Amino acid sequence: MVERHEQPEAPGDPFRVLLVDNDRDITELVSAMLTDEGYEVGTLDKTDHDSIAAAVGRLEPDCILLDGDGGHDFGGGWNEAAYLSRRSRAVPTVMFTAHAQAVLEARANASQRARAADFAAILAKPFSLDDLLDAVGEAVGRSDRFERSEEADRARTRTLVDELTRAGATDIRTSDRREWATFMSPDDECIYQLYWWQKLGVYIVGRYDDDARLDRVGQFLERSAAIAAAIVPNQERVSA
Repeated sequence: MVERHEQPEAPGDPFRVLLVDNDRDITELVSAMLTDEGYEVGTLDKTDHDSIAAAVGRLEPDCILLDGDGGHDFGGGWNEAAYLSRRSRAVPTVMFTAHAQAVLEARANASQRARAADFAAILAKPFSLDDLLDAVGEAVGRSDRFERSEEADRARTRTLVDELTRAGATDIRTSDRREWATFMSPDDECIYQLYWWQKLGVYIVGRYDDDARLDRVGQFLERSAAIAAAIVPNQERVSA
């Protein structure tokens, strides 16, 4: 009898999986396997932190299959898994690697970096179809699903307002549609605008000058960094 591995029940939309791996052949094979099971799959062939953080911000996946950065011993993958576990909405992560020592270390869960990574599952290469589906099923089963409704957008905007208020911003004006705010900074009394750019997975911050021209302050992966860029005293920004 052939055992069928079905993905867990997903209310509404299918579970989203982000595959981070720079091996194109592996990416194509895993994507085929998971889409056949009903998962929605995004892929990323870059393993640096900024690329991963932006992709997670864009897709808000229910789990990540994470390969290391190509170096020995899973490389920077340890730090990326720890980052993903610490996000305000943590993303369950599957270690997906051919490095045997890293697999043993993660399974033993005895090292500080293994505990910080908090892997939902560990999948060694070469892998079997059954092991892949079991690992992904275990991971998405731990997911706190990202809410994509209008009410959820309003809730995220309220969180943005709360954080801006705590930071000292005044005259805060927002939109109900997505994270967007126009506000006054307490330090230089200038008008700032902050916007979550979903397509790129970054926050954009701009500052209006005395002639109402918008100067770009920068783009940021984390909301806290975006707020800090507008709230820090103007003299600190100039001297930085």
